[in-house]
Amino acid sequence: MRIVGAFVSLALLLGPSGAGAEGATIPVNVLVTYLSSEGTGVDPSARRLDEKLRKQFRYDSLQVLEKRRIDLEMDGVGTIDLPNGRAARLSPIHEDEAGVLMAVDVEGAAKMDARVQNGHLLVIRAGSYKEGDLVLSLEPDYR
Repeated sequence: MRIVGAFVSLALLLGPSGAGAEGATIPVNVLVTYLSSEGTGVDPSARRLDEKLRKQFRYDSLQVLEKRRIDLEMDGVGTIDLPNGRAARLSPIHEDEAGVLMAVDVEGAAKMDARVQNGHLLVIRAGSYKEGDLVLSLEPDYR
C-alpha cells in the first residue's frame, strides 16, 4: 500500500540526543528504501526504520536500495540521485545544540526545512517507485 499524502516528514526520536561541535561539514547517513506490498519482508539492515514506520503505515516489504554516508558542507548543497529518476538536494543551514537545520528538496515530492538532532532520523517520502514508494532517511552523525 502506498504512503498517503504528498510527503511524510517525521522527526523520529532514535539514538542519542545532543549536538556535535561546530564544523565546516556535517556527516549524514543516507538510506534510500522501497516500501511496497510485494510480500518480500523487511531488509534486516532497515529494522530500525521499520520499527518506527510500521506504527504509521501499512506495507509488508521494505527493501534497502542504497546506504551511504555523505559529508555535507555547511550552506553547501549535496545531491542524491534516486532510482525513480528524481534528485534529492540537501543543504545544512545551521547547526547548534538543538540539531542541524537542513533544507531538503526532493524533486516533485517534498520541499522543507527541518531540524534534526544528531543520531535521529528525518524520514521523507521521495515519490512513487515501481509498485510502491521510495523513502529517504537522513541521520546526521556529527558527534
